[in-house]
Amino acid sequence: MGKHTIFATVALTFVWIILMEGFSWQNAAIGMFMSMLSMHFMGKLFGFEEIKNVDFYKLIVYPFWLVCRIYMDAFYLTKMILSDAKWGIMTERLQLDNEALCLMLADSITLTPGSVYLEREGRNITLLCIGDKKRPGYPVAIEDLRSIESMLLRAQKSGE
Repeated sequence: MGKHTIFATVALTFVWIILMEGFSWQNAAIGMFMSMLSMHFMGKLFGFEEIKNVDFYKLIVYPFWLVCRIYMDAFYLTKMILSDAKWGIMTERLQLDNEALCLMLADSITLTPGSVYLEREGRNITLLCIGDKKRPGYPVAIEDLRSIESMLLRAQKSGE
């Protein structure tokens, strides 16, 4: 049983307890059993080559950080809506190599207000952005993208 299996089992058990809307040792035991059973069948039926080079322990704080980022960007977006804003499409080159982390980046950038993921070809990502008419380009969207990417780069293991 590796580190990834322990992390996934605990995470799935935590989700089970949340979905059951109550904590008891019976819920925790059943959740742990169902998590291990799910992990066993997923491991037998699917190959997870794309997540082998991801350090999941470095992603533990990522969901909490992302929620904070979403709220900060919501205040910026409110300011942009109430002021003179522009929208447009931009393409940026990513530093991430791992496919799973690139998908997490695309989903995360869509969750943060102010930019929407449109497509990704290779290492290039295309976003629909909102920005200030007084500033050229979309520096806030680029800053958000780089901030999320730097958080995910921490979890990318070298060796790809």
